[in-house]
Amino acid sequence: MLGLKQAGVAATVGISPSYLNLIEHNRRAIGGALLTRLADALGTDRAALAEDGDAALIEGVRNAGAVGKIDAEALSEAATLTQRHPAWARLIVAQAEALAAQARTVEALSDRLSHDPTLADAMHEMLSTVSVVRSTASILAQTPEIDANWLRRFLANLDSDSRRLADGVEAVMALFDGRATQGGERLLPSEIVSRFLDDAGHRFAALEEQGATAVASLVAPIADPAARALAADVLRGDAEDAARLPRALVEAAEQPDDLIAAAGGDLALVLRRLGVVDPGRGLVVCDASGALLRRKPVAGFALPVMGAGCPLWPLYATFAQPGHPMTTVIETPDGAGWRVHAVAEAVTPPGFGQAPVLQATMLLTRSRSAGAGLPVGPGCRVCPRADCAARREPSVLSGGVMLDSGSVSEDTSTVELTGGEAGHD
Repeated sequence: MLGLKQAGVAATVGISPSYLNLIEHNRRAIGGALLTRLADALGTDRAALAEDGDAALIEGVRNAGAVGKIDAEALSEAATLTQRHPAWARLIVAQAEALAAQARTVEALSDRLSHDPTLADAMHEMLSTVSVVRSTASILAQTPEIDANWLRRFLANLDSDSRRLADGVEAVMALFDGRATQGGERLLPSEIVSRFLDDAGHRFAALEEQGATAVASLVAPIADPAARALAADVLRGDAEDAARLPRALVEAAEQPDDLIAAAGGDLALVLRRLGVVDPGRGLVVCDASGALLRRKPVAGFALPVMGAGCPLWPLYATFAQPGHPMTTVIETPDGAGWRVHAVAEAVTPPGFGQAPVLQATMLLTRSRSAGAGLPVGPGCRVCPRADCAARREPSVLSGGVMLDSGSVSEDTSTVELTGGEAGHD
């Protein structure tokens, strides 16, 4: 290995020597950030390390063509194109990856605007107050002669509502001013934690070696107190998982089934550990409401920054049968196939008279097998699939459509106005 020691290279790229040994013997696929770190550590080109570089390039061209809805006959010529014009093939793949990255950026921005609960509550309060103020002002304007007692009452209500509106504006401004600033962006605590985990690849050697005692020092660089507390909770959970299922066992496993006995039958633990330890796998954890609690992205599979993911993900289907694992293949809009292992389990002790708190865990592994899988997307806002029966909102990308809502309607102004007036009895 160019005169370099295996242990030194492994430490440089943030993996164990045993895992690097598996990569060297083609027992683990690499890609994304890990491939880049290995190339930098070895002083070589990223493409030179890619397993079956020509095959990967051909697959990339095919995926780009699938996204562009090129017919099957043209897709079959991807190998010929790649062999005859490798430079053009690399350009096609690079542009497809750039478009995918832009889609993920759009998704992140859309999530922040659409699923910020604090901002949504504040805006709802402001709009409700505006409706009440408008209603009161209309009554005063359209009633030239009004009883003095009623006039005093309306004016008092108007004064109270205008103060409430001013307080709402100040609350929204305080919300933005009080958020942590990172790189010129204003981030929620959950976003700060996501970036903290992503920057580390969700892998912390100190947790594997020292356990929960390393948590305080690991989260110390996080300036925002709320984000620091959230990150500490996540890392304490990871430390507990590491103690129950050591990294050496996880790295030696070929499939999730290989770890079930060592994990004492805890399927969710197996999936979490594989997702955290293996850089080539993605991990998603959600609660029964569909909110994503943990997102470990993997190259090629976009995950929403906030809010729920695609309703067709097997992750959500597991809630129908808690404790029953699911294994299937899904296909993303770019034509890539992914092997999915998922399970839902109760995270609270069982008891009579109380509903269990459920969480679902999904492990994502790039599939090498041919054949179409279940069509899914990253989330409705940035999914280009136009014929999806599960779409719940329009896509910001071309081709995304919203299902006909039929007769569903809501007179929002009436609801808000009624609620506002009720507060002035």
